[in-house]
Amino acid sequence: MDYPMNPIGIFRCDAQYPYDVPRQGALAEGNMGRIELAEGRGFEEAAADLVGFSRIWLVFVFDRNVGTWHPKVQPPRHTNRKIGVFATRSPYRPNPIGLTCSELIDIKGLTLYIKAHDLLDGTPILDIKPYLPYAYAFPDAQTGWTADAEELYSVEFSDLARAQCDWLAAHGVPCLEQFVQTRLECAPLDGGRNRLVPDPQKPDEVPLLAYRTWRVRFQCDSATRAIRVLEILSGYRAEELSPGAPDPYADKAAHREFNAIWAG
Repeated sequence: MDYPMNPIGIFRCDAQYPYDVPRQGALAEGNMGRIELAEGRGFEEAAADLVGFSRIWLVFVFDRNVGTWHPKVQPPRHTNRKIGVFATRSPYRPNPIGLTCSELIDIKGLTLYIKAHDLLDGTPILDIKPYLPYAYAFPDAQTGWTADAEELYSVEFSDLARAQCDWLAAHGVPCLEQFVQTRLECAPLDGGRNRLVPDPQKPDEVPLLAYRTWRVRFQCDSATRAIRVLEILSGYRAEELSPGAPDPYADKAAHREFNAIWAG
């Protein structure tokens, strides 16, 4: 049988690409977003009594994955074998339905403001439910294969890298810091999972992590499982930033300004 469902609203945030979001919303406490509920369907009344709840469940559609699913997937923290999709939170599911528990910040009419999420901008929201600790929190529950999952790396940003991320966030690149955290905390040197490119200045050392047209220089201590993010670099060569050079991503002005501040 078919069970038709209509979204109750749309999610809005900075994240535009799958690699912009964390693997779990709870791992990104600073991720802000909002739910814009549909007008004319009584949703103001439906949401009114959520006031007083600190967390809510969001039921949503993996709309970028409709019609694509895999019985076995390889979660980021499991490098030895593939896992049955029902034992994971992978978006590649028979029915593209997602579930996340986020922090509710405020409600203003048809808009709900939240943080700590793992959704993309434009995600259709199917339902909202309150999070009830007495009903959902089971701290002694067994966690299956995740008990043997790969230990995460700690990720520390240098003062320079932090300042550069802040500058980029204010100049149209808001998700870089979250991307770096997510990609480097698990298998940071795995070229099959991360887009790694040789460092032109230090070709024999740790490669750079690529994010769109930006590059991230970092140090990796495998013994202590620690990452130190050193600095952010432009991914363009000098000749690519020369006046009149093609600008297919319309971002070279930001790279030139960035280089004027941070390069050399």
